[in-house]
Amino acid sequence: MSNLNDLNFSNLVSGKEVILSGKRFEVASPFYPEFVTKVPDSNLFDLKTCVSKAKSSAIEISKLSFGDRAEILRKTAKNIRFDSEDLEYVVKMTGMPITFVEKQLQDIKNLLLALPELIENTLGNRHGRIAGKVLDNHDLFKILYPIDGIVYSVTPANDPRIVSFISAWLVCLGIPGIIKPAKTDFLIAQKVIKKIIENGYPASGLNILGWNTSGENATKINFSLVDAAKAVWVFGDDTTVDNLLRFEDINGHRVDHFSDKIVLRHSTGRAAAVCDENIESKKIVNIITESCLEWPIGCNSLKAIFDASKQSNELTAMLNERFSRLEKETGNPFKHKTKVGFVDKQTLTNVSKRIKELESLRLLKKLQGKQISELQSTPFLLATEDKHSEFLAKEFSIYVLALKKCASFEEAVSEANESAGSNKRLAISVFSEDGEKVLKTNLHAHHIKRMRHSTELDILFHEGNDYLHRLTIPQIHREKTKS
Repeated sequence: MSNLNDLNFSNLVSGKEVILSGKRFEVASPFYPEFVTKVPDSNLFDLKTCVSKAKSSAIEISKLSFGDRAEILRKTAKNIRFDSEDLEYVVKMTGMPITFVEKQLQDIKNLLLALPELIENTLGNRHGRIAGKVLDNHDLFKILYPIDGIVYSVTPANDPRIVSFISAWLVCLGIPGIIKPAKTDFLIAQKVIKKIIENGYPASGLNILGWNTSGENATKINFSLVDAAKAVWVFGDDTTVDNLLRFEDINGHRVDHFSDKIVLRHSTGRAAAVCDENIESKKIVNIITESCLEWPIGCNSLKAIFDASKQSNELTAMLNERFSRLEKETGNPFKHKTKVGFVDKQTLTNVSKRIKELESLRLLKKLQGKQISELQSTPFLLATEDKHSEFLAKEFSIYVLALKKCASFEEAVSEANESAGSNKRLAISVFSEDGEKVLKTNLHAHHIKRMRHSTELDILFHEGNDYLHRLTIPQIHREKTKS
């Protein structure tokens, strides 16, 4: 492993590393406490400078056609390299096995390549702009212009791809952005944005700011950035986001800083699966285990199965065997044979305790799994007959999967929907050979994946956000009448 002990990060403003405050704060890995980095602790001067630079970049960005911006992303995907230090950093900050970290970093290259192509295939490209094709017999087409203003985004710590994902969208649409990455994600975030700028994007078009969210200026910086932005792109549960970014009490009055903003929220998770009556276990067991275990801290990680299949006993036995086999592959995240890494110790302690409590009440049966250290367990495979079980309804960012047998497909759907509560699940994988049946079924989720992984990325849409339309202004054009 490389020596990363001297990582002192700065803000990235106009392509330059700067900290006008002159301050940094320490960030220790939750899994390797001896691994400590320093990230910028910005002040209001940093903020005002960054906002000014970002807003000024709009004219320069507008000179680039959609094709120009797409080419910048393609060059970035081709030229960027993730080395052993990048891998070490992500493993230490997330606790995830190096094999899966390698896959996530490769995904960054893939999405930089895929997004421009998807946009062009979905709508089209006319006169250098994103535009719909001319409608037959109407001589009409629609151009999508970028929103007038900047995007402010606060990103989570559970996915090293997320800053690249947001940056790709901002570049494709030609919108200036300021991103506050998670304090444990600075290395990858800055590497990608620097490479995008190096390949021709205006330096002030993508900026990174960091600060200590426990500091005295944190609230003021957050609300000031929201006020300066046209769109706010946020991740996390609604209560946390609203407390930190939306509502402010001023002299006894509650101010809603989101009132005139375009708000893109990413607040849900709790991915689940529904198994139809006639599905064959051998066709789905790999999809289930991979969706559950490859990136369990992700919002789309599979956490519960509502199983109406006639082969439910066989599926349970197959999963039991797969989970038991993983005991030998639980260990050091830096070893390529490891498939089960570290997780948050408080979450693991609480979940282990709760499993024991529910077992004693005979509301839950633990088929596999045991805690082996404060940071690690072998994967938990749980079975319950209680449709109200929290392991069917909540998202626990550890290696865990809960099974619930159901009498019919309709009952499985009903219980999956009921346990989701008032908020939709992020994704439901439906294991059914009958596509029409699935289309006619009302599933309480944003993304429906028939015979597919819950973890598969949908980069055009997420949680009801259609990025092409949330972040653009449509304009209708009528062609000259054909003579």
